[in-house]
Amino acid sequence: MAERFVTLCALLFLAACTSTADLRKAELSELAGWLPGTYGEGDTSLAFVPIYAPFISDHVFLAEVSSLQDGRRVVAQRVVAFDVIDKHIVQASYLFADPARWRAGLLHPDLFKSLMEPDLKLLSGCEMLWVRDKAGKFVGANDRKNCRSAQPGGSLAFLDSRAEVSADDYARSERYFDAAGRQLAGPQDATLERFRRR
Repeated sequence: MAERFVTLCALLFLAACTSTADLRKAELSELAGWLPGTYGEGDTSLAFVPIYAPFISDHVFLAEVSSLQDGRRVVAQRVVAFDVIDKHIVQASYLFADPARWRAGLLHPDLFKSLMEPDLKLLSGCEMLWVRDKAGKFVGANDRKNCRSAQPGGSLAFLDSRAEVSADDYARSERYFDAAGRQLAGPQDATLERFRRR
């Protein structure tokens, strides 16, 4: 009798784990469907374009920020990849080893079919965990104490990164701190900069 009870508990636990993983995969599919597109706020444009990089994940995007004021000058480029890991939606971010090689990627996504692992540098420790909030948006955040990244100006600092995605907009906040917790760059509060879909 006790063995049957233990077996039943184990099966229920496995079923719960499977249903949670399946739910996260369904949520990731929805998030990956919402994200692609061009977003704008003022003279800043933010674009997410799906790219082919199966060695990273099935859900990989070029994220490009450009300034419309300077004739569409590229301000920042990175690759972001989403996956379900341990029943969580996790975003990994990558920098290009040779950024100039990929500058035309937004207009020519087929360029990324030649992308290989040595072309990318993982921002280790900067992974973001994404959840769906009560309003139906997806909300992501990283763990600042594990994320060291180059701040504007070049020196390393601890990066506090947050983002939101809905069907209509994308919002983000990136703030840099020193080891003592003093803010070095970014907005003074945790308010997200909001970009509307164009």
